[in-house]
Amino acid sequence: MTQPAHIANFTADNPGMMTLQGTNQYIVGKDSAVVIDVALSSDGNMDGIIEQAEAMGVKKIEKILLTHIHIDHCGGALALKKRTGAKLGIHRSRAGYLGEEDFRYDDQDRIPFGGGELQVLHTPGHESGHCCFYESGDKVLFSGDNILGFGTAVIHPPDGNMTDYLQSLERLLEFNIDLILPGHGPLVGKPEAKISAGLQRVAEFSVQAHLEKLIRDERVKREDRRYHLLGH
Repeated sequence: MTQPAHIANFTADNPGMMTLQGTNQYIVGKDSAVVIDVALSSDGNMDGIIEQAEAMGVKKIEKILLTHIHIDHCGGALALKKRTGAKLGIHRSRAGYLGEEDFRYDDQDRIPFGGGELQVLHTPGHESGHCCFYESGDKVLFSGDNILGFGTAVIHPPDGNMTDYLQSLERLLEFNIDLILPGHGPLVGKPEAKISAGLQRVAEFSVQAHLEKLIRDERVKREDRRYHLLGH
């Protein structure tokens, strides 16, 4: 499945173990557009985003939205704001983090762009202020780092929270999604299967991690593939 004509991606030149091929930076709109995530402040990255927008027929980048505040998603936001005059938004829990935000958004807010609107979904887990953006017209979800094109999200406590992450994935299953555009990696054309697989992997990891803790605490002993409670 291909992404709609009013959505384009310019991948930042920041490949790595955590970023895969690089951060996906999305331009969404027709005459006027929003940009979702800006990874790098380099001139090359600014030029790439702006040239991609112009190739789509966009006359003005009006807003910049951030899925979350990890540097590979917000590192170039202020530079693009300065270059284009776009208004910069951030989740209300992160207000002031970059110092020059123009507006705040929260769960269920609607943010218009040329030709449609994005619904804000606060989806903590990977990061406590993480947001996905849902475009109901084409049933597209911009998933940030909650769902990746390959593999599963990394959850680093204390700001990352596994319980919140599981709840966020379960919530996403309630939406009618035909296409996921992730923060890293290729688009996902079978959203329900991807989200369900993520839930299963995370649940398995959580159970395994808990069992390993019980073994370290000498409350459980493992023999072959079986676990036994130890009496005290």
